[in-house]
Amino acid sequence: MPLHLVTPFDRTDAPEDEQPLFPSVPTWRSRIADGCYIVLRGSLFLGSSYLMALGLPLLFFLLLSGGNPDAFFAHVANLGDRFLAADFTRRVTFVDQCKFVLIGLATLVVVWRMPRFIRDLDRELSGEKL
Repeated sequence: MPLHLVTPFDRTDAPEDEQPLFPSVPTWRSRIADGCYIVLRGSLFLGSSYLMALGLPLLFFLLLSGGNPDAFFAHVANLGDRFLAADFTRRVTFVDQCKFVLIGLATLVVVWRMPRFIRDLDRELSGEKL
């Protein structure tokens, strides 16, 4: 008679004869939980991608000024003065072009980041560890 008792809590894996033949079928609750997780992670992904896209014009002006704050604000002031001095149709055209460029930049940022997001999401939902 062994002196060492093994409780069900002490076992690390069930023996092969006790392994289920079919993996457990996900319940509707686990599917809803996975869906909520995907929606939350997706919204964080899109929010951070749009913030990156909005930071790219700032980066452009910083590069244009060579990192000098005085030159940076001079470029921004020049752009603002010219915008305010323009007539209405030119303002609307400029705003439309800015929208087009920012949406294009946001799309490029999302496309660039999407493979890693999908890979991380798949890994997290499958339960793999790093």
